Amino acid sequence: MTHTILITGGTSGIGLATARAFSQQGANIVIAGRREEAGNAAANEVNGLGGTCHFYQADVSIETEVEALIEFVVTQFGQLDFAFNNAGIFVHEPGLENHEKSTWDQVIASNLTSVYLCMRHEIVAMRNQKRTSPSVIINNASIVGHRGSGASGAAYTAAKHGVLGLTRQAAVENADQMIRVNAVSPGPTLTPATAAGLDGPAEAVEARISTLNPTGALVSVEDIANTVVFLCSPAASMINGQDIPLDGGQLAKL
Repeated sequence: MTHTILITGGTSGIGLATARAFSQQGANIVIAGRREEAGNAAANEVNGLGGTCHFYQADVSIETEVEALIEFVVTQFGQLDFAFNNAGIFVHEPGLENHEKSTWDQVIASNLTSVYLCMRHEIVAMRNQKRTSPSVIINNASIVGHRGSGASGAAYTAAKHGVLGLTRQAAVENADQMIRVNAVSPGPTLTPATAAGLDGPAEAVEARISTLNPTGALVSVEDIANTVVFLCSPAASMINGQDIPLDGGQLAKL
């Protein structure tokens, strides 16, 4: 059976790596993002790996665009089996007392409200379709969803804590509906999005943030993609309402 997966924030970084991994398994894939040129290029690349991939331009912090996105997926492929809610932004934030309300609103909308909106409409689609196996939703959180961080900021940390709360609540509410909901929490991962929010050349940034990980290495986007593939597989059938930290042991050493 060919499965269909929606990946938000799929035009680069973690999302694109996940699209590649599912394409290699022959899946139907829709990647969503705001950048049309990058999205079309990503879809063309992923199409060459074995699966079928479409790009859909959408800002998933806007509900009408989320509704249209989910309708596109279902119309295009007839079903929505898996969803990876990966879209988000990282902004280098000042201390809480200096935090501008506009920045707070932007970060919360991109990293938390988007997950809520996507899950809301993904769950409706999944419940309304005929299925012979469970549907799966995976949310991209962060290890700062487990604690505070000197490298993060108030809005980003609060948003990622919220993503974990949404994940657990949705898992409880949908356990009897053949829908599993889990999260992944990457540790330091050098992607275009994170690099844009940090100071210094890429090599210096990589050297600095890799020291947070006890292995001394950054998490690769492929590490995260492979975990998402696993969580969508029958091998993960009893994993529900959980968060998988991918941090090389960073949380364990605190």
